[in-house]
Amino acid sequence: MHIDHVIYAAVDLDAAAARVERELGLGARLGGRHQGLGTHNRIVPLGGGYLELLAVADPQEAEGSDFGRALVARLARDGDGLFGWAVAVDDIDPIARRLGTKITTIRREGLSARLTGLAEAMRDPFLPFFINRDPGVPDPGLDGDAGGITWIEVAGDAARLKQWLDGSPLPARIVAGPPAVRAVGIGPRAFR
Repeated sequence: MHIDHVIYAAVDLDAAAARVERELGLGARLGGRHQGLGTHNRIVPLGGGYLELLAVADPQEAEGSDFGRALVARLARDGDGLFGWAVAVDDIDPIARRLGTKITTIRREGLSARLTGLAEAMRDPFLPFFINRDPGVPDPGLDGDAGGITWIEVAGDAARLKQWLDGSPLPARIVAGPPAVRAVGIGPRAFR
């Protein structure tokens, strides 16, 4: 189990990519449109995880999914900013059974994966959702050389996060405040 990616909600993907380029010196590459979710993305590979720049592609379609609805609400309430995070696992089925969560599939060109805990993570963003890419789907975070994701800072219930992760030791910092993703370490730098 490891941190797979951190999601940055964006009203405009071009503006978000420009911010990442300006602040971190990192380029975003094309991602694609998520089938049935009303969202689309760009990927910033970090050489061990990635930053996903996520925006609404179709507001009506987005309202039909937990993921899309949460993104629309986040952008309307707070605008651009860190939105969520995902943990990669080798086998998603036992995690879904342990947590009693639904397994869903996400697809876009070049990617298909099974997810669990997505609805819960959208309600309580200090919790990650779990991702298991389908066989043959490459990890989009391996191409970069930014030093990888070194830590994540979240505000929320530390005991609940520990139980959610089944005690797995991830580099997560928990701080006081309303549930949220606060910052991510990218190599030696912090991105907020």
